[in-house]
Amino acid sequence: MAKIPTETISELDFNEIRKNFISYVKNNSEFSNYDFEASGLNFVVDLLAYNTQYSAYYLNQLASEMYLDTAQKRKNVVSIAKQMGYLANSKKASQAVISFRLTNTTNFVGPYTLPKNTQFIGRTANDETFPFINIADTNLTSLNVFSENIILYQGVLQKDSILVNNLIMEKKYEIPSSDVDIETLKVYVKDNPNDLERKRYYRAVDITLLNSSSEIFYVEQNYDGKYQLVFGDGVLGKEVKNNNVIEIEYIATAGSEGNDCISFDLLNRNTAPTTYSIRATQFSSAGADEEDIESIRINARKLFLSQNRAVTERDYEILLIKYFNYIDTVSVWGGEKNDPPIYGTIYCAVKPKNRAVLTAGEKSEIEEKLNQLNMITIKPVVLDPEYSYVRINADIVYDAEEITSSESVIITDTKNEIKNYVQNNLLKFNRRFHISDISRLIDDLDVNYVATNVDITLYQKRTVDIGVSTYYYINFNNVIKKGSLNATSFDYLDANGNYIRNCYLVENENFDGISVAVNVTVNNVSQQKIIVSNVGSLDYETGVFKLETFAPYLPGDFTEIEFEVIPDTFVITPAREQILTSIDDDIIINPQPFVDRASTAQNITKSGLFRTVWIHHGI
Repeated sequence: MAKIPTETISELDFNEIRKNFISYVKNNSEFSNYDFEASGLNFVVDLLAYNTQYSAYYLNQLASEMYLDTAQKRKNVVSIAKQMGYLANSKKASQAVISFRLTNTTNFVGPYTLPKNTQFIGRTANDETFPFINIADTNLTSLNVFSENIILYQGVLQKDSILVNNLIMEKKYEIPSSDVDIETLKVYVKDNPNDLERKRYYRAVDITLLNSSSEIFYVEQNYDGKYQLVFGDGVLGKEVKNNNVIEIEYIATAGSEGNDCISFDLLNRNTAPTTYSIRATQFSSAGADEEDIESIRINARKLFLSQNRAVTERDYEILLIKYFNYIDTVSVWGGEKNDPPIYGTIYCAVKPKNRAVLTAGEKSEIEEKLNQLNMITIKPVVLDPEYSYVRINADIVYDAEEITSSESVIITDTKNEIKNYVQNNLLKFNRRFHISDISRLIDDLDVNYVATNVDITLYQKRTVDIGVSTYYYINFNNVIKKGSLNATSFDYLDANGNYIRNCYLVENENFDGISVAVNVTVNNVSQQKIIVSNVGSLDYETGVFKLETFAPYLPGDFTEIEFEVIPDTFVITPAREQILTSIDDDIIINPQPFVDRASTAQNITKSGLFRTVWIHHGI
């Protein structure tokens, strides 16, 4: 009997499979010298090779789609995640806040109630329109000057009715729309189609609190990508009976497409009893599309580990990313780690996608959800990230005789590369900035760059109370070079109450404090004069900068001061609540031509082009 060639049994290529078939048959003496190419057996061999390849591919795909790590079809990823107790996020309706006011109220007594589910139209800057609704009644009376803030949700209200039929084996009730926002879902049950009374059922959150009479439902996603309702079995939740009627209400939304609406109006202007005005106090935001495959893959594992509980800092991070798909990055720490400690509090610094900070409504929504998930009496506090800006000044010496790019192209190309670096490597919590990364990135752009020098500064912005003595805390979180503090100029009152213009902050000569100074001219010589001594301090080792009795004045409508320092380190590390970033104006590129090929790096340095020439890959 011919030996089976086990050493090649794993081949999946058609030609290799065919070759292995022929080799196996030729091991039998009857076909050892048989010419397969010129015989009818050639077709049989091709057919067997095709069948083998087809079966191998099918079995390989079947095995691949059985595991969360390797599955490629969303319905399979959703199904596997379901076994871990994970429900993939549906679309989320964008939210906006408007100020609605009745304007012609001279002869209008009121009150007037703008009913819930009133239809509005939102419009983007590109003149695209989207439907919006309010989900609660709004009372306008003379007490509130017929004016009120209203939260609008992007989408249209959908109502569906399902008749319970116990002859159906699988008691799962599909929601017809694939655009449903599950967070807006409301479920009611009537005893029969003719009954006018209906009872509200609520989505189950914790099965340990359920009994046989609990009026709850579960939500899961089926193999077709539609969400479906599952009711109790008479043990964990009340069971729906034959001929009951399930009524569902929800918002069908466009998801992320509904973001960035900047103006709003009533769809039917006759809804209001008088003329009215609508002003957007918060543009539409926080809309999101259904969760993608990679997000499900990552979040399903994390949520399984946290068991949907909010106890540890990591639990909070996982739950925030899971329940709020408009969140880009998050940093969480316990109040005991604050200085001074604030026990019984959990702090969550959150950055949303494509924006710098959350809206007030989003913060309230997050805090409300975390209060539901808290296992113990911990107060969640949602914070905006603190942005620490990196100003990059790069000198590039290029071979003027070999390079083909103009200086403007050098500047543009380098800026674009650095902006891509910032976008891909910063703009998240706990991301460090390496000066060597920028040097290496510039070197790799063109072989005709002879040398590169990168200088950086760190700065933060603070909104100040004009003319009010206030405490300000700025944490640069890195070792700071002495004498490097710089800040926006301002006006100040001296000890005698005189108003002094163009003042600035200066470090004391022995670096033991920060004072307010101004330049004055004495005998045609400009001299520094201290206006107020010791208004603050700077810890050069920790990077903590404090202004304790600082009361500046700013010209015009300005309310912000920029504080800048030079870090004494090659790696910039943000604090837990901070995000490092750079804006376009922070990136300064200085191309310098270099012609003398005989000069060395040392000569370049001596020529004054650089203070230091980096050995890039050694940093």
